[in-house]
Amino acid sequence: MQTRHSRPVPVRSWLLTGLAALALALPGSAISSDGSTTLTLTGKTERQVANDHMTVLMTTEARAPEAATAAAAVNRNMEAALARAAEHDAVEARTIGYSTRAIHDSDDRSRINAWQVQQNLELNSGDFDGLGELVGNLQQHELTVSQIRFSLSPEARQEHREAMIEEAMEDLKEQARVIARSLGATHLRTLDVELPDEHYDRPQPMMAMRAMDESASQPSLEAGHSTLSLSLRGRLQALGAETLRVTPR
Repeated sequence: MQTRHSRPVPVRSWLLTGLAALALALPGSAISSDGSTTLTLTGKTERQVANDHMTVLMTTEARAPEAATAAAAVNRNMEAALARAAEHDAVEARTIGYSTRAIHDSDDRSRINAWQVQQNLELNSGDFDGLGELVGNLQQHELTVSQIRFSLSPEARQEHREAMIEEAMEDLKEQARVIARSLGATHLRTLDVELPDEHYDRPQPMMAMRAMDESASQPSLEAGHSTLSLSLRGRLQALGAETLRVTPR
């Protein structure tokens, strides 16, 4: 009677199985045919940055029995406001949102009792003191503050962007070093790096909505900070790892 023996599994099969398991255990890694390992990683960085740009939205409005009368009052107020803003070289001013609305009689909706006209003035500057002084002045001349917003200027965003690219790249490389050491690799080679535009410049501007006392000469301001975040993706190749022998169970 002949005894049937199971066919031995080649050591090479066990070795390949072990290497495949190791690759699966390291997220974003793949073993190439030449024995190197390709790592796909994401480097990230984030920082809090003091806002250096201020936007103020102001409103002037008038109500009168005739629409033309209300419009004339609003036009006078806005022309005077623009003239005062022009005296501040560091302030950019523009008018937005002109509207005319009929005020109906509460008992007879077909009857118009008055007309209300409104126009907005947007002021932008990096000179907080100068803009605050102008806002206080305009508050005393028929304009009220609707909104104050702080943000980063394009120049500040670009300045921080360059430094943050370096920080994100260093984060990516440090991750690669940790994985390479665990593989026993001796060298790392960068294959490609991608910087997606949508991953940069996501500031969260501080929005301020404040009720201003008309008698106040200048509003109290706190610029706050914006949060900038940046990430980049890269592929690196880990080289020089010794062949790993895996003992079958």
